Amino acid sequence: MQVLLETKGLTKQFGGIIANKNINLTVNKGTTTGLIGPNGSGKTTLINQVSGELPATSGRTFFKGEDITGYSANKIARSGIGRTFQRIRLFHRLTVVENVLVARRHFFSANVLDIVLNTRRNRREEREQLEHAMTLLQRLGIESEAGKLPTALPYGKRRALEIARALALEPELLLLDEPAAGMAKEEYADIVRIMERLKEQGITMLLVEHTMEFIRRVVDWVYVLNFGEVISQGVFGDVEQDENVIKAYLGGDETL
Repeated sequence: MQVLLETKGLTKQFGGIIANKNINLTVNKGTTTGLIGPNGSGKTTLINQVSGELPATSGRTFFKGEDITGYSANKIARSGIGRTFQRIRLFHRLTVVENVLVARRHFFSANVLDIVLNTRRNRREEREQLEHAMTLLQRLGIESEAGKLPTALPYGKRRALEIARALALEPELLLLDEPAAGMAKEEYADIVRIMERLKEQGITMLLVEHTMEFIRRVVDWVYVLNFGEVISQGVFGDVEQDENVIKAYLGGDETL
């Protein structure tokens, strides 16, 4: 199985606080990997390090065998890593479909003159990219919302839009930070179906999530963080019975 992402000794320190310590993580192509752990265990910090939002204090990150440690977030995104955020970040003055089209801009080959003169090439590319954006919205079940502003959408559909925008980059690896957080029951069911469809399509994902049922249904392999360190890894059925994991979550001899 091809290794797509690998971290070696990844560490992040803020002053005297160590957020992550010596994280060794592997994500294989075509799999879904979960990051779980109590609040404050360093999960989002790790995602931010991998995506270039935070520089590592020490350690290395490799993507497709290339050392991407120290790359900017933009350069990492262009290399094939897309992401969503714990707090949804959308362009609220752009429509739903325009939010997706923003992520498609680097696929345009038309130059400034083409745009000013609205040449045939520019019109063709705009049509093709619009079709691509609408296809993504359809995959995420929100194509009927294309002309609306994000503020008019319920929370679950805004989350789906953020995923669609990340997919618009055509990433080889998708990072998802708590995709099901704060959702009502119906919205939760929708996001689980979306994740299952992405898995079926072979999209490689690394995700942070607190909902154990979500992890059980979606992921292939789980890493458990506590106080910034990996305390367990494996398939969910094994991890949920690990005494270290039970203690980290519950402080007692119970199952998750």
